[in-house]
Amino acid sequence: MTSRIALISLLALVGCAPSAPVPAAAEPAPAAPAVQPAPAVPPTAAGGPRTFGAPLAGAAALTALTDITASPERFTEQVVRTEGTIARVCQAMGCWMELQAGAAAPAVRVPMAGHAFFLPKDVAGRHAVIEGRVALQELSPEARAHLASEGAVAVASALSIAATTVVID
Repeated sequence: MTSRIALISLLALVGCAPSAPVPAAAEPAPAAPAVQPAPAVPPTAAGGPRTFGAPLAGAAALTALTDITASPERFTEQVVRTEGTIARVCQAMGCWMELQAGAAAPAVRVPMAGHAFFLPKDVAGRHAVIEGRVALQELSPEARAHLASEGAVAVASALSIAATTVVID
């Protein structure tokens, strides 16, 4: 009975009133799992590298990010393992990052495959090893504007790597 009163009070506070009496539930409905923000990544000395997403698959050799950016069509639809410095991270959810081989190198968009996992928002400047599928697909003007609103800079390039794994040092 107390939960029913609380529900009606809550609905009144937010401007909604139930159109019919709220039936008493026999059992409370299971709560939907909440998306938890990624925990802060500790410095390497304090805990070592942190893995986000799936574990690295197999013993794939590293492909230089500069090789991928120089000839992206050569790697399209392939799963690669590469590394670089995180230039930027989505400031809304941590659902993408931009990875660079060096300060003067072009940044590559790295979405977290299907929003399956998220990165901490404060890892720019850290080294990362990623594994994911290379794609060449132009972004729509709406997608470019959306990404730019979250802090992205590498929105003109069609190149992206959909990460299934990110290991941050």
